Amino acid sequence: MAKPAKPAAAKKEEVVADAPKSKKKLIIIGVVGLLVAGAAGWYFMKGNDASHSEAPKVEVSQTPTFIALDAFTVNLQREDEGDQYLQITLSLKVFELELVEKIKAVLPEIRSKLNLLLSSKRASELASAEGKKALAAEIMAETNHVLGIHNAPAAHAPASAPVATPDLVAEVATAPAPAEGEEAPAEGAAEAPAIPSAPVPAAPAMPEMKGVVDVLFTSFIIQ
Repeated sequence: MAKPAKPAAAKKEEVVADAPKSKKKLIIIGVVGLLVAGAAGWYFMKGNDASHSEAPKVEVSQTPTFIALDAFTVNLQREDEGDQYLQITLSLKVFELELVEKIKAVLPEIRSKLNLLLSSKRASELASAEGKKALAAEIMAETNHVLGIHNAPAAHAPASAPVATPDLVAEVATAPAPAEGEEAPAEGAAEAPAIPSAPVPAAPAMPEMKGVVDVLFTSFIIQ
């Protein structure tokens, strides 16, 4: 015997009862999706802001690094002694660790500039200690120029005021007394000029530790 069919009214009630549950699930899924999207957008924007705000940091070591270059051999400018040549080996002193690889990357250009500089010299210019120091300063400037580093020269100390000398002290001390019949200058009247005090020397400017800060010769031969 066939089972009696379910009344249509009962089916309708089941459908109506399930409808609110489906809508509730859709609302919950939508809210969760919005929260996830918002969190992802906030994280992305924060990451971009941090990447733009943080400037690249240059790592500076307290201990210097010395970069040794291969020997240079060049002909010097001709003088009375005839043909002469210069053979030197040198090291570059730096504090910025990133410069080690940067110098290696542009080493052919550095060597070219230094070869031109050395071959423009005369033996008489390089014989003295002062000449060698001047050459080291020129090598340092040429190398930093290739690296794109231009250090400003150190500021000079301001001109000092005149210092009291023994002659000035004696002149003030032996100022003539008022002649007979003349009144002595009243209190508060103009007196002898004050002796200027010696100025306090300004502190020397500290050099910048940027780029190549010194050049050291490990051998220096002129023949």
